[in-house]
Amino acid sequence: MTVGLLLGVVFLVLGIVAYTGRWKGWIRARRGFGSTIGFAWLWLGAAFAVASVALLVESYSREVFFVLLAVAAILLVVAIVGAFWLPRFLLPAWYLTLRGDPTTKGGRA
Repeated sequence: MTVGLLLGVVFLVLGIVAYTGRWKGWIRARRGFGSTIGFAWLWLGAAFAVASVALLVESYSREVFFVLLAVAAILLVVAIVGAFWLPRFLLPAWYLTLRGDPTTKGGRA
């Protein structure tokens, strides 16, 4: 439980600095496998953190435990898929510019 929370915080911090563009050293490929792995770390950290909180509240409320477990599972799926691909709306503008994608202005690409 403590390890999960610690891993959650570490991956959340890594994901936040990746999303903000402060750390770009993780970018190896412009497209394909691994090109969005830094962003996946945010979702992985959130999944670990939510699952750890779910374990903390299990003895108090089984309903809350199962809801948090479902949220953690969804976040984990996003993290796993995010290691390979993320939809455009989950990618920051600086990354789209770096990749050469047209930015959206006025709702159009």
